[in-house]
Amino acid sequence: MSRENNGEFQFKFTLKSYNMLLMSLSKFLMIEEMKCVYLEMLGDMISPNIYTLNTMVNGYCKLGNVVEAELYVSKILQAGLNPDTFTYTSLILGHCRNKDVDRAYRVFNLMLQKGCRRNEVSYTNLIHGLCEATRVDDALELFSQMREDYCHPTVRTLLNMMNKDGLVPDKWTYSVFIDTLCKRGRVEEARALFDSLKEKNLKANEVIYTALIDGYCKAGRIDGAQSLLNKMLSEDCLPNSVTYNVLIDGLCKEKKVREALLLVDEMVKMGVKPTAVTHTILIEEMLKEGDFDHAHRVFNQMVSSGYQPDVFTYTTFIHAYCSQGRLKEAEDVMTKMNREGVLPDSLTYTLIIDAYGCLGLIHSAFDVLKRMFDAGCEPSHYTYICLIKHLSNEKPVTENSNAVGLEFVSITASIDFAGVWKMMEFENALELFEKMVEWGCVPNVNTYGKLIIGLCKIRRFEVAQRLFNHMQEKGMSPTEDIYNSLLNCCCVLGMYDEAVRLVDTMVELGHLPHLESYRLLICGLYDHGNKEKAEAVFCKLLHCGYNHDEVAWKLLIDGLLKRGLVDRCSQLYDIMEKKGCQVHPQTFSMLIEGLDGT
Repeated sequence: MSRENNGEFQFKFTLKSYNMLLMSLSKFLMIEEMKCVYLEMLGDMISPNIYTLNTMVNGYCKLGNVVEAELYVSKILQAGLNPDTFTYTSLILGHCRNKDVDRAYRVFNLMLQKGCRRNEVSYTNLIHGLCEATRVDDALELFSQMREDYCHPTVRTLLNMMNKDGLVPDKWTYSVFIDTLCKRGRVEEARALFDSLKEKNLKANEVIYTALIDGYCKAGRIDGAQSLLNKMLSEDCLPNSVTYNVLIDGLCKEKKVREALLLVDEMVKMGVKPTAVTHTILIEEMLKEGDFDHAHRVFNQMVSSGYQPDVFTYTTFIHAYCSQGRLKEAEDVMTKMNREGVLPDSLTYTLIIDAYGCLGLIHSAFDVLKRMFDAGCEPSHYTYICLIKHLSNEKPVTENSNAVGLEFVSITASIDFAGVWKMMEFENALELFEKMVEWGCVPNVNTYGKLIIGLCKIRRFEVAQRLFNHMQEKGMSPTEDIYNSLLNCCCVLGMYDEAVRLVDTMVELGHLPHLESYRLLICGLYDHGNKEKAEAVFCKLLHCGYNHDEVAWKLLIDGLLKRGLVDRCSQLYDIMEKKGCQVHPQTFSMLIEGLDGT
């Protein structure tokens, strides 16, 4: 209270009073009133503090108006103050409200770079945003990361925090957490969360029950899963085909096929029709047990029920026959599926190719490859690596050799793919190409690409480069993916001069190098003291049509600033400005903060 010149007393708000009023208005999302109060505060010559500005930021972010919120973040910087945990957490909330989870993630990561502690609310806002975007794995990974930041909430406390922040978890949110906990093997926590639904006056639906039943089955707790199904029925929550299929699959994995068949009968009595998935689950387990007759009866029942077997169903039979060396039956199944209009996929062909190779019948394996080419089915790198493996171990086995009774395992178990990539030499690839030509399967760009990309993944650059040169000698132009694989491999191996040459070639041909490769290349050049070349590479990429914000984030913030190369980052940003490469205000703000505070 103060006395005016006329002697009358006039009440004036203090800074604390204004802040309390702003906070109250923010709770009710009265943003226009907040703006008026803020302007009145300035009119009273009262300077806002970090609490004031944070309240304004939070108010706008609650409504998803991040653009306005960023103006107040700028005011924080102009006042010589530092954005704190509350500031960043509000921005995370705002971006999530806008369904822009990627930007929210960037703010979240920036907090760590700025040495700003991320609290439970920071995590909660982003986790909820990820859940809303159905990025469940990312949400759970973030949840697991909380302990590293000394945040120790359980899922239950996390949900409580969501309630507190006005993010009311619904049945879908619960189903997401229950499903993800089960996938992580944390079934007890999932069950505790399930049991807590009653406290929230929420009734579990079939999605929640199915997620928990699936968790119990994957944990081998079939009795618990069956009890949950009974509980579900007692609460008048009707299981759907997915629920039954999950439990049927669990029973089959525990070798309880008889019980699985009884459950199918129960399923029918409940008015739920078995699906193609139901039949395929049963077929797969019966084939694993060698009961081909029963598997065929289920298959016929499936067809008579009006379901068309898909490529997975047929491939399951082919896999089983190949595992026993029964190639004639496997070929018969492939003929049948073609007749029924179901096209074999890459795995289908590769299983048969692998089986012939295991018998030493290399010519038959290449015959299947020829059919694969003729059908327009693109071989995978597994297909080629199978052939290379069997070529190197070729045995003189004739067509009349007795193949029945040989022990076979699945393709992924029968071949050590990593080992084959490591031992593969240029000559092995040439041998493969020669055999392919003999059988009318002329190696194409995709053939070379599969091998080059596979070799680059395990850093076999020399062999990959020889194949790269060989394909060009044959008149084939490498694809952008092939170039990017070689470029990334060079950068990881520290072969920066070769990487620069590849970048120049790619740009000349109109290909776009991945920004991740650019990041590795530019940082690597700086690390080796080659400043001029780093800047030259950076200048070229600015003419390639990349999003300027992506360039700033991936190269400057996530690249140079993370390595502590502040001066280099500043120099490259100056280059961006001189070339008229504008970035989003928030990107600029965070970049400046990084340059000032690193």
